[in-house]
Amino acid sequence: MRTIRTYAQPGKLALSLIVIISFLALSGCFMEVVETREDLPDIVWPQRPETPRIRFVNAISNPEDLNIRESLSARLWNFFKGKVRTPIIKPYGVITDAEGRLYVVDNFSRVIHVYNAKNNEYYVFPQSETNLLSPIDIAIDKNGTVYVSDSREQSVKVFTDHGKKFLKDIGRGLLSRPTGLAYNTVSDELLVVDTKYSEIIRYDIKTLTFRGAIGSMGVEHGAFNNPTNIFSDRRGKIYVSDSLNFRIQVFTHDGTFVRTFGKGGDSPGFFSRPKGVAVDSDGNIYVVDALFDNIQMFNENGELLMDFGKAGNNYGEFWLPAGIYIDKNDRIYISDSYNKRVQIFQYLKAGELPGP
Repeated sequence: MRTIRTYAQPGKLALSLIVIISFLALSGCFMEVVETREDLPDIVWPQRPETPRIRFVNAISNPEDLNIRESLSARLWNFFKGKVRTPIIKPYGVITDAEGRLYVVDNFSRVIHVYNAKNNEYYVFPQSETNLLSPIDIAIDKNGTVYVSDSREQSVKVFTDHGKKFLKDIGRGLLSRPTGLAYNTVSDELLVVDTKYSEIIRYDIKTLTFRGAIGSMGVEHGAFNNPTNIFSDRRGKIYVSDSLNFRIQVFTHDGTFVRTFGKGGDSPGFFSRPKGVAVDSDGNIYVVDALFDNIQMFNENGELLMDFGKAGNNYGEFWLPAGIYIDKNDRIYISDSYNKRVQIFQYLKAGELPGP
């Protein structure tokens, strides 16, 4: 009985070896570029000799910006599968979870980027079985459940396992254009901004069922005109960007109106296109203005304290910024949408040093 042996064709074998060697060489060059990246500049606001209150920390476009690197085996595997790491294209919603993962909603790529620097992990979700058409914002509740608003799908998609497992949709038939999301720790509710209907929809976290609504179309206190973004602080207070009324409205955890501040204008203390809103541990309120390309900082009474940023693409500059999130350590994450990145800043409390 004759034994038949099969051999790789010399041309194909040589080609494969060349591809592998080239890939390894390029990978080595890439790693060298990352490791020799210049130190980030020391940028603070206001500038010295005034006491700094905001410090630039980092700008994230790719996992490598957080020193998240693939192993050699993973790079080889993904190379032959044709998988590449996806850079941020058009970020909007941004948030961190209790373990420090950074989630960025990419409206253009229709995915959520997840960066876990502690575990050197990066991935995107959802997978192909759960498509997003126009994802806008993201929220995470006390159990780690992840919520993503999809304005074209007219629903909020619910995920578990840090976004890796799709659970269900909520809001179909009720929501028309869901945009901003926030989790209220005091009322244990998911708050959903419906921009088209100019109201805030409240969902019970335990049952994911409708609990009530805040506001309606109008200009009076407690009414909205195309609201976009929302934030709930540790006390349960609710802050809403009432965009086409050019103001921020503040409510208690149960939706009782507290105050409003801001109006249309083209100078500090006024708004042109307010979007993201967030609050630090001292109660200072930050408002992203997409057309001013900056962030304005107000005290609890709505009085302007300072602003930072300007139009541009350097560190600390913005091009149509959108979302903002402030974590428990007063790290400030801002979606710099048309610069295709998330910029990170640190709020410096009185007496804190501005160094890294």
